[in-house]
Amino acid sequence: MIYFIYVLLILLITFIPSFSDNNKTRLSILVDNHISKVLILLFILFLLLENITIGILLLILYFTILIHKIDSSEGFENYFN
Repeated sequence: MIYFIYVLLILLITFIPSFSDNNKTRLSILVDNHISKVLILLFILFLLLENITIGILLLILYFTILIHKIDSSEGFENYFN
């Protein structure tokens, strides 16, 4: 079961750069808020203390989302296509 989680996290890390712009926007909205950043990092810290491998994979996933996030631009955009 734990290997399934490892494979799932590795696949998420590798496929985030190839997501569409809408999905990248959704991920950037998820990690853009200060409260969500604190909660996500606390969750990752908890998992680092419980299982070092899953914690490191989640940390890599979080930083991958931060690197590939799309900055929102001002004005009206047709988001819901």
